[in-house]
Amino acid sequence: MSKHLLLCLLGILFLAGCKKEAVPTTASASTETIGKVNVSNLDFSYLSGKGQVSINTKNSDLTSGVSIRMKKDSVIWVSVLPGLGIEAARMMMTQDSVFLMNRLQKEYLATDYTYLRNKFQVDISFDVLQAILLGNYQAQGTEKVMQAEGLQQVQQQHENLTFDYFIGNLNSKVQQLNVQDRNTGNTITVKYNNFQNIGQVLFAHGLAAQVQQKGQMSDFKLEQSRVTVADAPLAFPFSVPDGYKRVSTN
Repeated sequence: MSKHLLLCLLGILFLAGCKKEAVPTTASASTETIGKVNVSNLDFSYLSGKGQVSINTKNSDLTSGVSIRMKKDSVIWVSVLPGLGIEAARMMMTQDSVFLMNRLQKEYLATDYTYLRNKFQVDISFDVLQAILLGNYQAQGTEKVMQAEGLQQVQQQHENLTFDYFIGNLNSKVQQLNVQDRNTGNTITVKYNNFQNIGQVLFAHGLAAQVQQKGQMSDFKLEQSRVTVADAPLAFPFSVPDGYKRVSTN
C-alpha cells in the first residue's frame, strides 16, 4: 500500500501514543481521583465533519482534504480527498476491526487492532481513538487535580507513563494532553483549538499533535471547517471493488 496514503490514513492513529502502552484507557472502577475534575465531553449519536489533514515527518509531508463520520462507540469512517472531489483512500474502524482501501493503488487492508499494535508499536483501540479525535477526557488510574493558570491540570500516573490533561476553567474543555514515557523520554503533545458550539457543548474544530520518538519529531494537524451531530443515522459505505488486491498482514 502506498506509503503516503497509509501515512494519511494512519496519521490519526499515531496520536494514540508514543509507544505501546502509552495510551489512556476508559474509566474503570479502580480510578482514584484526588480533587474534582470539571470537564464537558461531547455526547452524540452520529457526527460528521469535513476539513483538512496534514502530516509532517522527517521523510514525508502530506496535506489532503478529509471527511469524517462517526457513530458513537461503534464506527469511525474517514475518506481522504486530495482534490477535485476525487477520493484517494478510505478507512473504516469498528470496535474490533480496521479496514483501509487505497483507490490509487487498488489495494485494501482488512485487519484488527492486534496487527496495528504489533506493526506500529502503538496501543491503538477504537475507544482511545474516538476520545482523542473528540477531545474528550478519559479517567484512568490514580489522578491528581491541580490548578495551573486558568486551567485544571489532571495528572495521571500509570506504570512508567505520566499523562497530563489541561482543562480550561472557563469552558471545561480539554485544551491539551501531554504524555511522557519516563523510561524512553518519548513524548506526545496534543493541543485542541478553535472551539465552536455544537448545540450546547463546545467542540474543538482544530487539533494539532507533536510526537517525539528517538529524537525525531512528527507533526499532525486536523482542521475541520464543518462539524454536525444528529440522531438520524449516517451511512458508512465501504465496498471493495472487484480486482482490488488484499494486502497481506503476515
